[in-house]
Amino acid sequence: RFGDFLHYIDGPTPNQYERAIYTCGHMIAYYDYDQLFPAFGFGANINGDSTPLFNLNFQKDPDIKFIQGVIDAYHKAVHKIVFSGPTLFAPIIHKINKMIKTDINNFKYNVLMILTNGKIDDINETIDELVESSFLPLSVVIIGVGHADFSQMKVLDADINPLINSKGEKACRDLVQFVPFLKYERNPEKLSAEVNR
Repeated sequence: RFGDFLHYIDGPTPNQYERAIYTCGHMIAYYDYDQLFPAFGFGANINGDSTPLFNLNFQKDPDIKFIQGVIDAYHKAVHKIVFSGPTLFAPIIHKINKMIKTDINNFKYNVLMILTNGKIDDINETIDELVESSFLPLSVVIIGVGHADFSQMKVLDADINPLINSKGEKACRDLVQFVPFLKYERNPEKLSAEVNR
């Protein structure tokens, strides 16, 4: 049924993506002084072209004011795109790494929140980017939406085994936190602890 689709936004209650953006987004936004969030989508077909990454607001500047603004942009995007594979994390992490390196205010600390419903198709490239990220002022919070197999996210979380890239270089720190949203949604205190860990 279409109503069971994770991105279905016309139901009587917000879908899991909306709830995760709102709840987890506000937890992270608390630490952001200007409330401007560069927001991106991935895994979509836009006007017949498959794109690994796009600005969620379809503007040149990806910054969106306030978390509610991100939710509003998400609503509009759902009606403009066709969801498709492959699901790639490396392009967004690469983009954020590049933004951090070129930011003149490099004293800022950055948090990238990625919402995903499971398997990604570029795990090795993602690990390469995350190892590079580990040397930058960046943390990555991956929010798992739905009931998919999140075993790859646990690998990226690297609580047990550190990330090692294709060149054999090891991440200098554990920068990824994976949070299965449905597991903690009904326990806001625990959810906050997991997101901000």
